[in-house]
Amino acid sequence: MTDFFNVIIGGHKRYAFPEDRIFEETQKSVSTLFKDEDGDPDFHKLQQLPTIMTPEYDEDRPATARIGYLGQDNYDPYLETVVASFPAFKLNAFLPRNGWLGQRTRWIVLRGDPYRMLGNLQQQQITPMDSPFVMKFPEVAIEGRRIGVMMPFGGGYLTAGNDPVYKAIKDAASACDFKCVRADEYVSPEDIKKNILELIEGSKAIIVDLSGSNPNVFYEMGMAHARGRVVIPICEKDNSQTLPFDVSQFRTIFFHKDNDWGLRGLTDSLIQTLKVI
Repeated sequence: MTDFFNVIIGGHKRYAFPEDRIFEETQKSVSTLFKDEDGDPDFHKLQQLPTIMTPEYDEDRPATARIGYLGQDNYDPYLETVVASFPAFKLNAFLPRNGWLGQRTRWIVLRGDPYRMLGNLQQQQITPMDSPFVMKFPEVAIEGRRIGVMMPFGGGYLTAGNDPVYKAIKDAASACDFKCVRADEYVSPEDIKKNILELIEGSKAIIVDLSGSNPNVFYEMGMAHARGRVVIPICEKDNSQTLPFDVSQFRTIFFHKDNDWGLRGLTDSLIQTLKVI
């Protein structure tokens, strides 16, 4: 099983993956290894494989692919663990040469070591421009027990001491021997943007509250991913809110905040996630 990996094109967290597209373009000798006695996909085996996920893409629709490991939902593919991100066109080097490449939703199982096939994906390949116009992160060490929390704050929002969602997050962190920090809890007179950059750079993990689709939080989430931090998205369960496609591929903890039971559920879900990291 260490000789194979999944490529999922067009997988979406909100929709069940089309069953008739699983094993499409997979060699029969390979797909047989990942079927159960009834001939159905054996998701327990598939979940053990390195997995690349990407939206559909082509020359006119570039996309970002991610490699990591699947969560536990059979027909609801998402990457529970993300190891690295890279331009999706890198997949063209080893996708079946039938003309589709990244333009068709499907789940392929390929033979080989995807990490070797993709090459070096480390950030060290990128040399930042030496310019005053380029954002620079502070040089701070990662505090192994600190979690940065990105939530809307300021005028019109609850303070860190009064926000019940933040309290639920802190309760989960405390239960796992972590310490939470929000940018508005800094007491230094520095620019708040510097506090946010320091919080992202110096934290082992980042919890982002996507409730209300605050653009600042989405931006901070993107920075945390780019810096290689573990990112844990949470979001108030609201049928009127739709997460953007790229974000919805990450496992998101949804919760109700209108009662203690819902917030306790958020705490319990975060505890289970924090135990993994």
